[in-house]
Amino acid sequence: MRVLILDDNPDDRQFVIRELGAVYPGASAVEVLNEADLERELAGAAPDLFITDLAARWISGMDVLRRVKQRHPATPVIMFTGTGSEEIAVKAMHEGLDDYIVKSARQLSRLRASIRQTVEGAANRRLLSQREAELEAALAHKDLLLNELHHRVKNNLQTVTSLLWMRAKRARSPEVAEELHEVAQRMSALAGVQARILDVQGLDRVDFRRVLDDLASSLGDIYREKRVTITRKFPGEFVVEIARAMPLALLSYEILLNSFKHAFDVDREGQLTIEIRTADSGSEIAISDNGKGYDEALVQVGVGSRLIRGLAAEARVEIIRTSQPQAGTSVALRLI
Repeated sequence: MRVLILDDNPDDRQFVIRELGAVYPGASAVEVLNEADLERELAGAAPDLFITDLAARWISGMDVLRRVKQRHPATPVIMFTGTGSEEIAVKAMHEGLDDYIVKSARQLSRLRASIRQTVEGAANRRLLSQREAELEAALAHKDLLLNELHHRVKNNLQTVTSLLWMRAKRARSPEVAEELHEVAQRMSALAGVQARILDVQGLDRVDFRRVLDDLASSLGDIYREKRVTITRKFPGEFVVEIARAMPLALLSYEILLNSFKHAFDVDREGQLTIEIRTADSGSEIAISDNGKGYDEALVQVGVGSRLIRGLAAEARVEIIRTSQPQAGTSVALRLI
C-alpha cells in the first residue's frame, strides 16, 4: 500500500504516519513536500490513499483534491486540517473528498478509523466497479449471441419458406399446391416477426405495428386482384414481448387471410381496416372489413377451430367477433 501525505507541519506528518502504521503496518508513507514531489507521485501509479492539509504554504488542499481526482479518480482523499469550516468540508465532499478531519483533541482519534474505512470503501468500490464491468461485458456478449440467434432463426425461416414455395410449384395436385402456399405464407409471417425484433431496443420484444403492416401488405400483394383498400390506424407504440408476438402474428394472419379469401369478390372493391386500440383496461387489435359477412351460426364454428383456439390461448387473447350477411365482419383480438 502506498499513501501520499502532504502537510507543512513535520509533527503532523509524523502523527499521520504513526496512525497509518497502526492500521496498516506494511504501508509505504510518501511525504509530499513540494510541487515537484506532487507532480512526480501523481505521474506514477495511482496511490492507495492521499492525506492532505487544507492550507499548505505552497498549495491549497482543494487544488490537491482536484489534481488527484483528475489524474486518479478512484484514489480516496482525506483532508486532515487545522483550518477550514463546515462549508468548505461540504464543498470538498461534493468534489470527491472522502473524509474531512479537524486537527483537534476531540477529532484526532478519528483519523485511524477514517484511514481504515476510507481504504476499505475504495477497495469495495473498485471491486463493485470491476464486477459491474464484468456484468456489462457478459450482458453485451449475451446480446451478441441473441442477435446472432435471431438472425439465424430468421434466415432458417426464410429458407424453409423458399423450399415450401418451390415444392408447391412442383405439386401435381392443385389442392396440395394451395396447402403448401398457405403454409409458406404462415412461415413468411413468422419470419417477418423475427426480422422486426431488432427494430426495438431489446431482443425480446417487437413493435407489433410493423408486424401488422407487413402482414397486411404481404396479403394485399397476394390478393391484389380483389382490389382491397387497407386502412391502418396505429396511434402509438405497441410493443409486444416476443413469446406473445409469434402466436399473435399467426393469429392476426389467419384473421386477415380469411378476410382476403372469403369476404371480398373480385368484381367489387373492398375496404379492410386494421386498428390498434389501447386503453387503461387493456389493448386490442381490431380487424374489420365491409365484405360479404357470415351467418352467426357459421361464425361460431369458425372461431372454434383448433388452430384459432390454440393460437388465441398461446397469445393470451380473447377473440370477439361480429358479422352479418352483406354487412362485413369485425374481429377484435383483446389482449388479456
